[in-house]
Amino acid sequence: MRKWSVFKLVTALLLSGLLMVWGAGAALADTGTTSASGSAGSSGSDSTTGAQQQLTLQQALTMAVASSNGLNSQSASVDQASNNVNTTNTENAGTLTYTPSSVTSSVPDSVSSGVEAALNSLTSANLNLSYQQRLLQTSQDSVVYSVYQDYLAIVQDEAALDATQQAFNLADLTQRVTNLEYQVGSDSQNEVSQENESYAAAQTSLSSTQDSLDTAYQQFNQLVGLAPDARPVLTDQPSFTPLVIGSLDAEVSRVLAGSPAVLSAQDTVVSDKTALTIVSDVPSENMATGDTLNEAENNVATVENNTAQSERTLYQTIIALESKQNSLQQALTTAETNLQMTQVEYNVGLDTKVNLETAQSNLSQAQLALLENTVSHQMDVMEFGTPWAVSGGQ
Repeated sequence: MRKWSVFKLVTALLLSGLLMVWGAGAALADTGTTSASGSAGSSGSDSTTGAQQQLTLQQALTMAVASSNGLNSQSASVDQASNNVNTTNTENAGTLTYTPSSVTSSVPDSVSSGVEAALNSLTSANLNLSYQQRLLQTSQDSVVYSVYQDYLAIVQDEAALDATQQAFNLADLTQRVTNLEYQVGSDSQNEVSQENESYAAAQTSLSSTQDSLDTAYQQFNQLVGLAPDARPVLTDQPSFTPLVIGSLDAEVSRVLAGSPAVLSAQDTVVSDKTALTIVSDVPSENMATGDTLNEAENNVATVENNTAQSERTLYQTIIALESKQNSLQQALTTAETNLQMTQVEYNVGLDTKVNLETAQSNLSQAQLALLENTVSHQMDVMEFGTPWAVSGGQ
């Protein structure tokens, strides 16, 4: 923003009457834009119920779970896998007359092929049940994460729209002032061109931000089962709570113990060991199964290392966001103070409308920056607790 010279300030004051007239006309002309941006809740008013509905995060979670076909399907898969385990147990109750003392025990020559088949079936059925249960838990965690992500994305986009609207208002005012100054010879054609370009860029940014908000609403509505044009009022705001852990190593161990990807890799090892036990008396098959087992064990180590590294990297990201939060909060306080001082000076005629709009725009940008950091921190902390909710179990 250019610093105003004394001559420009006097010129602006002399032209203040004309500016008021232009401002009134511009306000009427901008009504459509302001209405579209102002408020995200008014868009899509054809859906009356959606426009008036207020939603907390907890209500959104309840709606998302109820409308999730994926969760219902996965729950049915768990029931089916459980029934399969019971059926397999019943069918093989009289066949499994021998159980190895350990997964590495040799099976005597007397063990029949029927017992081998029964043991394989029972192992597979139990592993599948564990797998389906993990898929269900992962799906539930993913729904929770998605609801928070989409809910807070709307809150963030609404703040972005407000900040973009403030920037547009400033660009609009600056453009009109520059045109007036040009008419009285205090600004050049080049300055007019620059302000025209700034105005066009601000207008494009405003439209783009509105589109982003509309898209965020559509995605959220689909998740919670609302009509595409619904515009519920989201009443919860993101919260900033520093991450407190006893030990990073302990947290990594916790994640490794609950990671679906790690557990699935471990299940493969169990399955391969069972197969190795059964074919231990057949040299060719024993060698092939042994190679497969080695690969499975190596895969477990790889998955564990990758998961642990991701968790440690995410922790460092969270710590960086927490450090940044303090400086953003200070910047917000500074912007609030500056706006208050500028407002007082403007009210007594010691400052200009342009400087007042600038202070208001700066405050909106500071609020948005703090909000964005808060949302990023909250989502990263959620991911730190259940990383598989983000990766879909990977």
